[in-house]
Amino acid sequence: PSSMQRTSHLWLLGLSGSGKSCVGPILAKKLSLPFLDTDQTITKTAHLSIPQIFSQGGEQEFRRWESQIVTQLSQSEPSVIACGAGVILDPQNRRTLAETGKRIYLRAEIATLVQRLSHHRDRPLLPADQLQPKLTQQFSERAPWYEQSEIQISIGSDTPEQISEKIIAALTKA
Repeated sequence: PSSMQRTSHLWLLGLSGSGKSCVGPILAKKLSLPFLDTDQTITKTAHLSIPQIFSQGGEQEFRRWESQIVTQLSQSEPSVIACGAGVILDPQNRRTLAETGKRIYLRAEIATLVQRLSHHRDRPLLPADQLQPKLTQQFSERAPWYEQSEIQISIGSDTPEQISEKIIAALTKA
């Protein structure tokens, strides 16, 4: 049974702006799987926006919610799950992701992410005026964990549609 369990979820990983929330629904539809998003689930469960959670309890409180939700979603039916960028900071989360599905890392250039995120105001860890240094720092901290993913896709200038096709091709080979 353990081999069955391994292939249940498709966990989408990557830095903010790498397209997890855009690619996820398209990929899920192509594979006839449900789509879930850890940040959206946190917001629904906590009845608070992510900036509200941060203002109340800081990053620590957010990470506590995130781990709870990852555990909860990992027990659901096989799904495509877009994860918050920092989900892999927690050793327990990393174990859960590795044991309950395939990890798919959407790898993007920092410059691309800065460009995409410069219009967002809803990311407490990424103030608009500090995007480049913060993303660079997050990348250096997190890349080793992202790179443990079974599938790694460089997004380049591909559309979410094209990225989904690349993931499906990689899954077929895997």
